[in-house]
Amino acid sequence: GGGKYTWGSLDLDKALGPPANNIERIHCKDVSPEEFVQRFELPAKPCIIRGLLDEWPAYKEGKSKWSFQGLQDRFGDVRLKCGEDDDGYKVKLRLDHFVRYVEEQKDDAPLYIFDADFGDEGKPTIPLLDDFSMPPYFAEDLYSLVGEKRRPPYRWMLLGPKRSGSSMHIDPLATSAWNSIISGRKRWVLFPPGMPKSVVKPKAWMDKPDREAIDWFLLHYKDVKKGLPSHEEPIELEMGAGETIYVPGGWWHTVLNLEDSVAVTQNFCSTTSFPAVWQDSVTGRTKLSRSWLKVLQTTRPDLYTIAQSLAGSGDGRTTAEEELDSIVKDRREKKEKKKAKKRARKDAKKSSRD
Repeated sequence: GGGKYTWGSLDLDKALGPPANNIERIHCKDVSPEEFVQRFELPAKPCIIRGLLDEWPAYKEGKSKWSFQGLQDRFGDVRLKCGEDDDGYKVKLRLDHFVRYVEEQKDDAPLYIFDADFGDEGKPTIPLLDDFSMPPYFAEDLYSLVGEKRRPPYRWMLLGPKRSGSSMHIDPLATSAWNSIISGRKRWVLFPPGMPKSVVKPKAWMDKPDREAIDWFLLHYKDVKKGLPSHEEPIELEMGAGETIYVPGGWWHTVLNLEDSVAVTQNFCSTTSFPAVWQDSVTGRTKLSRSWLKVLQTTRPDLYTIAQSLAGSGDGRTTAEEELDSIVKDRREKKEKKKAKKRARKDAKKSSRD
């Protein structure tokens, strides 16, 4: 919990007031994938999409299949990830224990199941993958080319009790995301790319040990919003069951669960976002990028060419392969130097003792 605040008995809707809802809402029957690219992906503009879940078993039978109770009946003894301990190790909870906790909790900032492995091979929860399908707008998933085992985590099942949430962040590796609510309601705030971190994550909030989403929404958001020029104004919205949000790469966002909520979310890289994702991958996932580049050369020569044009200072003097190799080499040398320094210190200590 958050120490001196007790949000447990608070009426969240009242405390937050109505959202600006300054986001475009579309229905999937009215917008083709090609049109979606032009209207939303290319200008990197968030939107809410209705109708995508209408054929999902998870949603159609949501009252039973993907309700907290329904999931517990199918997978009660399965352990799912609900956070990390102070050393960064996964903390897992049995689903039936978690559901009981959700029913009883009055915590300021409750535990939140955010599980990336539920659809992995050999997991008892793998049948859940049959309950939803990739929205046609986001069917292109270029990281899948490196194979399930090697790609960065990209798919999560979210079981969020009321008042839980995810704190202000930008998604990793410049990837975009979609997030679909099967049951419950969520409040979102998004800031456009390029917003200074110091504005969206104010010092007073950063100084807190927990940095919970609920504290940001209730205690800091008003100040963050004050005096922003119109092009930096946040998008704020509430979304409910059956809706999907599209979050383009680079957008800051934070989310608060207004009710106990069940959702599924995926991060992806598409042709449109490839240049930005590639550049982040080169430094962020260098070895992975080597394998990716090899596959792109044969399966997507158009993107391979883009990767080449982005290498070095973009003057064509360095190939993407050379750039990746030199990053790996530099890192290796730095590691070696560090080791050598450590050894020298050890030896010096030893000889001073001798």
